[in-house]
Amino acid sequence: MSEAAPTPDSTSPEWFSPTWGRWVFALALAIGGFLLPQEVPLEWYPLNEPGQDILYLEITCAADKNGFFEIYYNTTDGINELDKIYVPISPTTQTFTYTFPLKDAPITELRLDPVADGGTLTIRQMRIIDRRSTEVRRFTRDMFTPLHEIAAIQSASDGWTITSTPGNNDPYTRINLPAPLYAVGLNGRNLQRCLLSSGYLAMMLWILLLAVLFTFWRPKSWRDFFRHVGFMAAIALPFSLVGNRGLIRHSFHYARFTLPAPSPALNLEMDLASDHPTPAQLFRDTGHGYNETESVRIGYEPVAGLQTLRFPLPPGPLRALRFDPFDAPGRLDIRGIRLVGTDGITHAVLPLDSLVPQRDIARLGEDGGFLRLQTPPEARDPILEFSPSALAEINRSLATRR
Repeated sequence: MSEAAPTPDSTSPEWFSPTWGRWVFALALAIGGFLLPQEVPLEWYPLNEPGQDILYLEITCAADKNGFFEIYYNTTDGINELDKIYVPISPTTQTFTYTFPLKDAPITELRLDPVADGGTLTIRQMRIIDRRSTEVRRFTRDMFTPLHEIAAIQSASDGWTITSTPGNNDPYTRINLPAPLYAVGLNGRNLQRCLLSSGYLAMMLWILLLAVLFTFWRPKSWRDFFRHVGFMAAIALPFSLVGNRGLIRHSFHYARFTLPAPSPALNLEMDLASDHPTPAQLFRDTGHGYNETESVRIGYEPVAGLQTLRFPLPPGPLRALRFDPFDAPGRLDIRGIRLVGTDGITHAVLPLDSLVPQRDIARLGEDGGFLRLQTPPEARDPILEFSPSALAEINRSLATRR
């Protein structure tokens, strides 16, 4: 009688022996899996100390009916349903502030979808901030362009409103970005996420593989033990990269993004409401005193609510800075004063008490978040000057742009 073929037992090396052929097969399988599309990372390991430079979108708003609004952000892959912020909202006259962390990626486009079917979204303030609550970018009414099913974008007493067309369910507006949003240290944080997330997943896969290994196999020696354990680790590592392929690909793609060169020019932005139609004028003393040649005149929009005036500043240091709101009796409410680059980045937010009355000012004081100015009836040329501390801050910002 012929002998029966031997059957493998629990100590047979054929099932789990490390071989180059098995490792190459596992590697080829992992590479094939890595090439498959993955829109959302399987693991996004949170950073315990992400730093202060990650960006948040902050919006203070209210709606007049039940519904929701959405904010889409394009991270160089186009507008899509994955990269968006969805906010349910109920009707109220009081505005509330919502703050959302943004993806660590260059953002080249923003879109806001207001409340649909004739609803009105009132925006008091919308800006980008970091973890210190330092303002990085501020959005104003004139940055919103209606694209679809938008009935009106109008100025309000403390912001602006966006009203959708009645009977329609897909309204949206574009938020114009002078330059992409790009957080400081973005690439370093994404590298940490890739390492931590892939390491975490590799450890989990390694533990599972070892559990299967030691269920059916027992080592013959310490050398045998380390060979098999190391082989399981060599298999777990490439498959952990497969699980995180979306995160790794996106991080590599974002690292290759090139920011446009910043312009050295700065603007003085003022959010205000005026009851007088004559233009405002900013005098910039660069060493020759106040004169018409070095001044800028900008007309007010014919709106009753809040608007934003932008005055270009010269590149050199300023000796003094003067603001003439109008050339006749009137009232002016100022809500914000900022130094903003032509790329849209906020360089400094000046306090409202930066303006000091010089002539034809009957009343000047803060009230409800506004600096309220009232001239006497006989006023002909009301004048405000920027305080020495505000002028020093402006010159510091100008110096950093040169």
